[in-house]
Amino acid sequence: MILLGVYELPADTSADERQRREVEAYRSLYTSASSFVQQGETAEVELTMGTDVEDAPMTVAEDRDVDALLVPNPITTLDHLLVALRENKFRQPITDLLDAINEEVLLRTTLFHVAESEDDVAAGEQLLNETRDHLVQEGFSRPSIDTEVEVSDDPAFSISQAARSEDLIVLGETQEATPERVFGKTYDQIAERTDSPILIVREH
Repeated sequence: MILLGVYELPADTSADERQRREVEAYRSLYTSASSFVQQGETAEVELTMGTDVEDAPMTVAEDRDVDALLVPNPITTLDHLLVALRENKFRQPITDLLDAINEEVLLRTTLFHVAESEDDVAAGEQLLNETRDHLVQEGFSRPSIDTEVEVSDDPAFSISQAARSEDLIVLGETQEATPERVFGKTYDQIAERTDSPILIVREH
């Protein structure tokens, strides 16, 4: 596990002030890491500071080849999950992630797909049904898994609205139409529109 601190600094920050904030940031990171270590986990810390840190999570995820990226927001329970499945290539890594969660903890998991048009609804329903069948085979209760397909040209809005009462949002990384792989506009817009933590599963 890597605990990443992202600290945006004003351009006119003095060297002494930068050092003071850096010490505080590392202290906070190592305090958080110690909680994981006490539970027997391995935790690394990394800090990015500067005036342009917006792409730091994506850059570190790429450089360190992580499996998933958690955008943290306060979370007190893990009863309800929204799993936004965009395409079939993320079905297996996302279901592998859900397999690692104790199914007895979850009261409800909603599998959610945003279709671009009515013509794509059937394919979306098939994707979600196959994912639900796999989770049931892994021990999840079928009645605890809901499926929903929505037609929209704004996936970020649809996902953020569907996740209003959820404890955690799980989705696959996006790849924009540029040479650089990024987590993309969908991820950014969902993060801006919801207070729920977002777990982004990477493609491998």
